[in-house]
Parts: sequence; C-alpha cells; structure tokens
Amino acid sequence: MDVQKFIQQLPNFYENWEHETVQPKSDQFQQRLEQINPEVSVNFMQLLNVAVECLEASEMYCEVGTQDGISLIAALLGHPEKMAYAVSEISDNDSLEQLVENVQLFNLEEQIIFCNQDFESFLLELREVETDSQIGVYYYQALSDYRSVLMSLLLVRPFLANQAIILVNSADKGTVQQAIWDFMAAYPQCKILLDGCDSINLNQILGTEIQVLSWNAEQTFNYSVSNFQDQQSEQVIHAIQSLQQLEPEVNISQIYNEAINSHEQKQYKIAEQKYKKFLQWQPNHAEAWHQLSILYYEVENYRESVQAILKSLEIDSSIAVRHYHLGLGLERIEKYSEAITAYQTAIELDNSLVYAYQNLGNLIKQQGSLTEAEAIYRKAIEVNPNHWGSYLNLGNILLEQTHFEDAIAIYQTALTLNPEAVEVQQNLNLAEAAKENPAPIYYTFAQQYYQQGKYNKAIQFFQNYLELQPGEVELYATLSDCFNQIHQPQEAIKVLQTGTQVHPTSGQLHFSLILQLLRQGETEAAISQAETAFNYLPNDYTFKLLKHLIVPIIYHHPESINYYRKRFEQELQTLIQTTRLETPAERESAFWGLSRWTNFYLAYQAHNVVESQKNYGNLVHNIMAANYPNWVKPLTIPKVEQKIRVGYVSHYLHSYSGTLWLTGWLRFCNHNNFEVYCYYTSNTPDPITQIFRQYSDIFHHIPGNFAAVCQQILDDQLHILVYPEIGMDAPTMQMAALRLAPVQCTAWGHPVTTGLPTIDYFLSSQLMEPENAQEHYSETLVRLPNIGVAYPQPKDIPNLTKSRSYFNISEDSVLYFCCQAPFKYLPQYDYILPEIALNVPNAKFLFLRGTILIPRLERAFAAASLNHENYCIHLSIPERSDYLMLNLLSDVFLDTFTWSGGNTSLEAIACNLPIVTCPGEFMRGRHADSFLKLLGVTDTIAKNEAEYINIAVKLGLDSAWRQDISQRMSQQQDNLFEDETCVKALEEFYRQVVRNSQ
Repeated sequence: MDVQKFIQQLPNFYENWEHETVQPKSDQFQQRLEQINPEVSVNFMQLLNVAVECLEASEMYCEVGTQDGISLIAALLGHPEKMAYAVSEISDNDSLEQLVENVQLFNLEEQIIFCNQDFESFLLELREVETDSQIGVYYYQALSDYRSVLMSLLLVRPFLANQAIILVNSADKGTVQQAIWDFMAAYPQCKILLDGCDSINLNQILGTEIQVLSWNAEQTFNYSVSNFQDQQSEQVIHAIQSLQQLEPEVNISQIYNEAINSHEQKQYKIAEQKYKKFLQWQPNHAEAWHQLSILYYEVENYRESVQAILKSLEIDSSIAVRHYHLGLGLERIEKYSEAITAYQTAIELDNSLVYAYQNLGNLIKQQGSLTEAEAIYRKAIEVNPNHWGSYLNLGNILLEQTHFEDAIAIYQTALTLNPEAVEVQQNLNLAEAAKENPAPIYYTFAQQYYQQGKYNKAIQFFQNYLELQPGEVELYATLSDCFNQIHQPQEAIKVLQTGTQVHPTSGQLHFSLILQLLRQGETEAAISQAETAFNYLPNDYTFKLLKHLIVPIIYHHPESINYYRKRFEQELQTLIQTTRLETPAERESAFWGLSRWTNFYLAYQAHNVVESQKNYGNLVHNIMAANYPNWVKPLTIPKVEQKIRVGYVSHYLHSYSGTLWLTGWLRFCNHNNFEVYCYYTSNTPDPITQIFRQYSDIFHHIPGNFAAVCQQILDDQLHILVYPEIGMDAPTMQMAALRLAPVQCTAWGHPVTTGLPTIDYFLSSQLMEPENAQEHYSETLVRLPNIGVAYPQPKDIPNLTKSRSYFNISEDSVLYFCCQAPFKYLPQYDYILPEIALNVPNAKFLFLRGTILIPRLERAFAAASLNHENYCIHLSIPERSDYLMLNLLSDVFLDTFTWSGGNTSLEAIACNLPIVTCPGEFMRGRHADSFLKLLGVTDTIAKNEAEYINIAVKLGLDSAWRQDISQRMSQQQDNLFEDETCVKALEEFYRQVVRNSQ
C-alpha cells in the first residue's frame, strides 16, 4: 500500500481541511450511504475510499466486524478492480440478508469474499490458504475487549503488505488503546499514522473513535519508554493482572439442558448463546458441537454449521449421523465432492443410515453417473425395504433412463408403502404416459439438462424427442444453442436448417440461422438464407435489410473485399428505393428490423465508408422520423443557468471495450461547471457501471425500453448529448437518428463515422487522425489533445505467478500475441506471420477466439512451405486475470493492420509488452501508433509491411532490445494513462458549442 501517496492525496478530497467543519468535497457518500445508515461518518467513509485507492494491484482490503456493509461499500465504491475480505459472525438471517442486499445495491458482491465466522478462525484458516494477495488496508470494528483487539492485530500481522494501514474502531476505550500500544511495543514496525505531524490532524476528520496506524515491514519506529508508560491504562492492566480461572457459578449440565430445550422450542438465539456458554466450559463436548451445528443448519447459517460439526468430529469421529450432518452442510455450501465423502463415511460407520444413501445417490446422479446412483438407491432399499423414499428415488432414475416399465413397478411399490405420497402418484402417472408416448418426458428432461448446463445430455433427449415427432420453434432454438455451447457450430447450423424447414415462417429461426452462417464465414449461404426468409416473410423488414446489406464477418480472399463493398453500395440503393413507410405496419416493421441489425462490419473493409454511411444513415433517419416525427425536430439550446447539462447514453456502461475509456471523461469532469447525466440502456451492470454511477450527477438505468429512454433524455433538457459509440448496438443507432438534444456528438468507442444527419460532432484524437481526416466523417471532426481520452491506468495487472506451461505453451518459444477479434485480420496480410516464422526459430503466434481464421492461416503458412499447426496456438478468451497473464508471458504484441487495437494495446502497454504496429489510412488503424507516440517509444512503429516484419523479427531475436523497449514503456506510462489534458479541451469545446448555439 502506498502510504505516502495516501498521506499526500487525503487533503485533496476534503473541504475546510484542518478545520472543525472538514467534510468531503464529493457528496457521493452523503447521497448514497445515508439512505442505508443516516448516522454514517462521511469523513471516515471518504478516508477509507482514498486508502483503498492507494492499494497495490496484489493487495486487498480486509474488514473485521462487518455489520450493515456501509464501510465495505465506502471502501470499494469506484474501485472495481479491488477485492475485499468481509469477516463477521452473523447468525441472524435478516441481518445477513440486509448486508447482502446493501452490497448488491451497489453491484459490489463480485468484489467481496464474505467470511461468516469469527475473526480468529478466519485469520487462522488464512494461514492454510495459498494466496499471493496481501492485506494493504485492515479495518477492525469487532469486539472492543483487550484480548480481541490484540489477537486481531497479532493474527493479521503475517498477512499485511510491506506497507499497510490499520484502522481500529472504539479507540476511545481503554482496552482498545492498551491493546494497540502493547502491539506497537512488540512490533516497532507499527506506529500511529502521522504521529507528531501538524499538517494533518486525523482527529478532526475521524474524531477519537478511530485510531489509524501505519505498518512498514522495512522500517522501525521506536517510541520512548515514557511514551509507553504514559499510554498505559492502570485500570485495564489491573483487570488483566486480576484474571484468574473462575469456577462456574451455575450447573454446567443445567446450561446444556436449557440449550437443548430452547433449541427444541425454536428459540434459536437463546439456544445458540447457551450452547456457546456451555462450550466455554466444556470445549471438548462433541455432542454439544453437533447440536450447535444442527441449530446453525436450521437457521440456514450453513458455513457455521459445517465449522461446528467439524469441531465435533475432531473430538469424536465415530458417530455416523455426525458425518451425515456434515454432508448436509457441505451440500448447502456447494462442496459436493466433500459432501459425497461425508455420506460415504456415514454409511461405512452405519450401513442402515438410509438418508445418507438417498443424499449420496442424489449427488452421484447430479454428477451424471446414473448407473452408480441407481446402485446406491437399490442398496438403500436392501438396507431398509420399507422406506418409500428410496423407491421414489429409484423410480425417478429409472424414468430418466427411459426404463418406463421398471419405473412403474417401483412407483407402485412405493405407493403400497405410502398411499398418500402425492409425488409418487404424479411420477407414476408420468411413467405410464411416457410408456405410451415418451416424447413429452424426453422434452422435459432435455429442458432440465439444458437449464443445468449439461448440454450433451440435453442434446440426447432433444434428439430422442425429434426421432418421434417434429419440435416447436423453441426446441430447435434451444437445441442449436446446446451445440454452440459445446463448440459444434456446424451441428447448430444443421438443427436450424431443419427448424426452418419445419417452421418456414419462423423469423426467430431464420434470423438465428443467418447469424450462425455469418459467424462461420459462410456469407453466401447467409445471403441465400436471408432471401429465403424474405420470401416466406415479405413483410418483415429484418430480412429485407439482411438480404441487401449482409457483408462478411471474415473475408477468405483479398479480392472478395471489393466484391462485397460494391455489392453493399448497389444493394443499399435498392433497399432505399424499395423501402415503403406509408402505412403504420410498414413503419413499424422497418423500425423493428433496424432494432436487430447494424452495418457494424462494413468499415472493416479498410475503405473510406463515409458515403456509404451517409446513405445508410439517411435511411435510418427517415425510418425513425416516420415512426417518431416529433422527435426529429430541431431543438433550441436551453439557457445555461448554472451548469451545462451533458448526457452520455450507451448500451455499454459496463465493462466493455467500447466505453471503458469514457470513465476518465467523467472522473475528471469539472462538476462545478457541468452536470453529468448518464443513461444506461442494457441490463448487465457490473463494477464499471458503478464507476459511471459514481461520477454522474444523475444516473438513469432504463433497460429495454427505447421510448422511455428517449423521453427521459428529452425531459432532462440537455445542452449536449454524447453517444460514446454508435454502430455496435442497433437501438442506440436508432436513438442517434433522432434529435433528442440541441447538440449531439459521438466518439471513437466505434471509430467510424455514423453518417447520421442528426449527429453534429465526432470527438476524436489529435494524435490518431491523419491530416485529411475530415474527409472520413459526415460529422464535424473535433480533435481532442493527445489520444482524446483519459484512459484509466489498469490497476489489476497481476504478478507473474503462472508459467507458459499452465497454458500449454512451450517455455522456450518466442511468443507473439495476436489477440484481436478475428474480423480485424484481413487476408492480404496473412503472409506476414509465416514471413516472421521463417526468420525467428521457435516463433509461436497466440490467437484468442481465432479458430475461424485457421483455413486462411493454413493456406498462408503452406505457401511458405510451413505447417500452420507448428506455429499457431488458438485459445478461447480466458478470464481477465489470465488474459493479462498472457500479456505478461508474451514477448511481442502484433497489432492488426487497418484496424488497430484500442483497449488491447493499452493493456499490453500496462504490461510493458512491446507492440509492433503500422498506422493505417484512417483513425481506426492508428490507435497503437498514437499510444506509442505519446509514450515517446516509437521504435516499433513501422512505415510499411516490410518494416513491420523486420521489427517483429528483430524483437523476436534480440531479447536485450525487447527488454529495453519494455523498460522505456514502463517509465513513460504516466504520459499515457489518466491524461486530464483532453478533458479540459473537451469541456472547453462544450462551452464553445453552447455559446455558439445561443
């Protein structure tokens, strides 16, 4: 933890610093957290937030004594890359649910590891966990007795980062102060933060209840003897010295009996207290631990239930039912393999324990081992032939195996044992019906397996169904998705082809089939399918649009680019001429057709698409004007009374490459002059969404309601509306074709002109744009300084903890990282990789999601007399931490021609990975070029393809040069990330455009 940075930055976050009226500059805690707890100390919440911001990438925030989650929320707010431990023993379900609800309100649950246990157990168990994470900020707000405070400090010490901050609550109590000073006496690496410093008085910020300590493992601070003597509490010390082993004043057996009675009467809180009191005197009473475990299970505190039963088993592991109860708890916390072991142990100790058989069989069945599960149920019947539940389970598994007659016989036996068993009678009816017509039960099982993510089993039952009769539309859609989930796209295509033959007027199946064909590079087949769909559904504008405007996602040959470019231009004119908007039905169909499709892939052809975009943009505008005539009229810019109102609307205000950069514009916004409105139209919020919410004055989350979003924007009477990206999300493009604000802008989230007559300005980058850039835009081009965005410094770059072998990559290879989306790779540049391979022994090219490129790569490598399989590695996209790890493990990042990497290049730079790039004709091909220029590391920028190859080869062969490039990139990163220069220029542009419009 950067303690010095924390000290330096802290005053910047407060008004009236060094005065009694000190308060945070931002009202985010006042507005958001007071709704949960009105008594919250906003000063302390702000301090916590600043402290967490100063954590290193591998460090965590740890909080002991979490209650309503306020301090957790305050610490993590706006820090989506940070993780936290929350440790608290909460046995009350209502309190636990409220804590979770509060955290979920801010979408922070994915950042928090909840540990519902006492802090001693947590910190002792943490010793057994292999983790590279250290604790950089530790906040203790649990019990304030001397032992608890001291033990918390002693136990957390091994997990503290080299530099850390410790915050202790209830510091105005003598027991707490004595524990703190005793800890500092034993560990001089700890001291009171800013002790003796006049520049910052933390008591003015926090009051006397919070003590802030600093920890530095590499330095010591020796307080004088008099300091320690002055801080001693005679009262506390005397109390400690007076401690003696006290005999219980009450009968121990009576306490235990009271616990049992309270438990039986479901007085859980009282029973828990009495069990614990009894166990203080009898800690080795195995049955008391067992009963406490049962209590925790009944109140749904499953983790504590498991902990209690484990203590019981440590004392005496010979009782079968205790292992059974352990299995119950482990199931609830989803530790299924351990639960299986517990049930097996229970059966070994007592083979008559019929419920252990039931639960064991259910878990084995859940794993897909039906035959083994059947054997377990039969064993249960053998052990206890009068237990009807065993017959029910056996009948169910026989039914699932389509042994209908056997299942019927078993269900009938169960009914003789329990004629009132409704579930048995229902399943018997199902089995008898399935014997006559198994199709419905096949469909039921297929859907169940699909929902469970067991796609192979779902496929089996869907196919069994289809052998008997054709399916409904939903069946073909679901079955095709099953094949996609197990990476068999051609089988998915076959299913959809069959589905469209059975249901030729199903727009859903036709649309899915067209997209599936496109994703597999079968462009002509997709066009043909669109024509077929249009023939069956001539009034559905979706297929009219598709049959005219489809372009490939992947081009197989360079000459096909020009072919499809010309086809698009010709077909677009035909579409414009044949689009009819006279009737309400025609207008509505055109609207819904546009809502499902954009011309996203057109610009990947590496041509100037401004005329095509203008023609398409006018078509979109005309359709939207026909549907919403009142929302295309010119708007007068409102008078600026206090602040300029700027709105940002996007489907992607979450973790997404097209908008991640936008957080910097909002973060560094001058809220004294501008009022920021955000409109989030998707429904997948995450921690990045919370950042947008945090830096907005007004945040509207309106998913899936086009008209409501438009109306809200109009109601807010913005001066300026900005679309961070236009062209990726179809409804966003429709919205942009309206006039919802007097001034409307877009930016380079999708770095292509929109062609829309309703978008006035394109907010771009001075470094990225060529001299003739205005020729590429229908909008007025605005060149913001440097790269045009204040891109956030990635703070989640991991330590290098994995090797290449973890990813099945040879350790001795020269690894070139090729991580762009497949559609960015154009066929005319395929020869470059084999050219590099011919000159670099052990060259490997690592692709993510690039399997669709394999046929092209095979041809390119074969043309150089090389085998593609010896050089190219194809992985699926990993989790973010592993993606960044691959950046760290790679030697060279190969940028794509004509469409450069944006976020990927910035993340590579954050990992100090050398980038080879060649700037293209358009801004979209010049991202990495601009980043490297701003860094001042231009050695790896090529002027042409030949130079690109030479640089890539030299980097592969010369490890010293690679290291030099990497080192220089590392030293200059402050020039690139979080550059506020562009924000000041952006706001000046906003002011100017408003002045000019009034």
